[in-house]
Amino acid sequence: MNWKHTKTLFIFVFILVNISLIIIYIDKVNKSHINDSADENAVNFKQEKIEIPDNLPTVKNIKMQLLTARSNDFSSYAKSRSHVTSEDSGQKIKGDINNPIDVSNDQYTDLKSYVKDSVYKGKNYEMSKIDDDHVTFEQTYNNFPIMNNSKAKLEFNINDDGKASSYRQTAMKTIAPSEGANNDKKQVNTARSAIEALYYNRYLKRNDEVTNIRLGYYTVVKEPNVQVLEANWEVKVKHANELKTYYVEAISDSPKIIEE
Repeated sequence: MNWKHTKTLFIFVFILVNISLIIIYIDKVNKSHINDSADENAVNFKQEKIEIPDNLPTVKNIKMQLLTARSNDFSSYAKSRSHVTSEDSGQKIKGDINNPIDVSNDQYTDLKSYVKDSVYKGKNYEMSKIDDDHVTFEQTYNNFPIMNNSKAKLEFNINDDGKASSYRQTAMKTIAPSEGANNDKKQVNTARSAIEALYYNRYLKRNDEVTNIRLGYYTVVKEPNVQVLEANWEVKVKHANELKTYYVEAISDSPKIIEE
């Protein structure tokens, strides 16, 4: 055995192992610095005495883009159904329910079944708001609601007996990605980043409470029959004695904020 060559080989392997360990160490240090930096930039809402929901919606692998949609014309649909009449030049319908649906005691199962089975494209609507006089559903696209939009809404009237007796409906049709450059799907910003945007822009202050946050589409361009819809976070905030709603762009690096 050539001990001189063996010794040289051993030294060479030893050096390689040490270099590898140094590279691994440097990588860990760099990652640690990145995480530390992210933690330093994050808002400590607890310290600021701002309450936010414990479980925020996840956006893992969710990508969205601008959409264009047109108002649906219900004229033909209404003519073929005796319990439905068209309004607003066919852009809205009023439907009467022959057997009013009981929604007292928070029983909405029958109403949801009615929407699914008896309302125009009812499977594309989801319940969004409940009060003493109305139950409101919003139209959805790819399972995301078209939020706060009078042209994509289904609203039931609740009578004095606590029953849904009639409804009015609007709908969007031919919903599709907007044409033009720079409209590729983009990764959605996190819910926390939307809340932080409110904080940094002074919409969210000490002792405020974020009561709800959800992801959907919000109208950014509204024409009589055409709308452009953009991915937004809808954030409801309780300020002292009032509740306000904000819409925060969800796929922008510098999100705009709209206060309703």
